[in-house]
Amino acid sequence: MYEPGEPVTLHNIPHLYAPHLIAAWSGMGAVALLAVNYLRQAIEAEFFGEIDPRGYYSPTQVIIRESLVQPPELPETRFYYWDKGQQHDLVLLIGTEQPTAAYDMAVQVIDTAKRLGVERVYTAAAFPRFIPHTRTPAVWGTATHPDLIAEIEQYGVKLMDQGTIAGLNGLLLAVAKERGIEGICLLGEIPMYARGALNPRASHAVLATLTQMLKVDVALHRLALWAEDLDSEMEKLYEALPDYIKEAITRDQDSAGVLGLSDSEAEPPLVADDAFFSGIEAFLQQHRTSEDDAEEQDPDQPLPRS
Repeated sequence: MYEPGEPVTLHNIPHLYAPHLIAAWSGMGAVALLAVNYLRQAIEAEFFGEIDPRGYYSPTQVIIRESLVQPPELPETRFYYWDKGQQHDLVLLIGTEQPTAAYDMAVQVIDTAKRLGVERVYTAAAFPRFIPHTRTPAVWGTATHPDLIAEIEQYGVKLMDQGTIAGLNGLLLAVAKERGIEGICLLGEIPMYARGALNPRASHAVLATLTQMLKVDVALHRLALWAEDLDSEMEKLYEALPDYIKEAITRDQDSAGVLGLSDSEAEPPLVADDAFFSGIEAFLQQHRTSEDDAEEQDPDQPLPRS
């Protein structure tokens, strides 16, 4: 039987300079997860802590292997740090699935952030809109304080005037504001008809803006390559649409109201498991190897495609 104990375990307390927290959980298009996990790999952030999942998740099913019922496999929520920032060091938090007790987890995250001296919290999310998948995603944003609104506008972020951000990618900012920490959420546009598909193109747009704000130099071309590789899957989703919707998308990218669709329609979030992250790493490693080979031959030549 589960007996509540210390919910957050920090294996070591890093010495960080004016740290900012970047947090992500699963959601539509895995926009936040892809962006923050890519950043984690690119800057080689180091694991240093985790949240005990038992107080925040309520399993509703079991897995059967070789005819035997297995214990519930609870999602992971892990802390990483990077202490090489120009102006701010970073704490990254990656959760593979939205918790059942979302507010309680948000409180634990912010309490830990305050313990680490975090000055600002960033989250990311998807912004489903009636746009074609061929369009370069815009980045939308919201923040906890008026001066942050002016700041994000300087980076070309469009303001989200109203609406909701489901799950901890939004709720965390509300708790941060309650606890006196400023916060920003960046949302990458995704097509309404592809809400259930991975969208590294939107993650690329979000991460390009976020790294500018953080003044962190990260090469993003692997995300762009991945987006190109998934174009054929996006095209299939588009081709499955009724003709009148495709015509509306081509004619007017803001036709959702005309067609009786809503930007706020909810979709079950993508759940990230070990296979999810293994697949990402395998793809990136494949292109990383291809890139290294290309640089040895001729650094000016484009990367070979898989």
